[in-house]
Amino acid sequence: MSTALTAHAVRRLRGRVAAESNARDLLTLARRLGEEILPIQQRYRLRFEAPYPGLTAGPEAVRSGYRIVLACRAFDEEEKLLGVVFTTLIPGRLPQVSVAPAEAAIPEAWRPAADPF
Repeated sequence: MSTALTAHAVRRLRGRVAAESNARDLLTLARRLGEEILPIQQRYRLRFEAPYPGLTAGPEAVRSGYRIVLACRAFDEEEKLLGVVFTTLIPGRLPQVSVAPAEAAIPEAWRPAADPF
């Protein structure tokens, strides 16, 4: 699942996140990740809650600029929770997608990337 979602993210963002990306740029890119996700959901019989790429605390200031981390739960066609998908966007790097165990928590204060921050 992480490989398919990483490939999707790289395609949607056309490779690396631009090195000069600011907080607003990262939110825009995060929103683009949800586009054209249906074929992956159908191919792998997945459902995401919240819709992929999920929820976020918004852009975070780090030493080199900003980053954004998003999370959503992934379920199979039988509604079994498979894990929590974390997607990280950092300027100058390829998008990173990992799947944590189903027990992993998503902070309750996180909101959809589409929400204003």
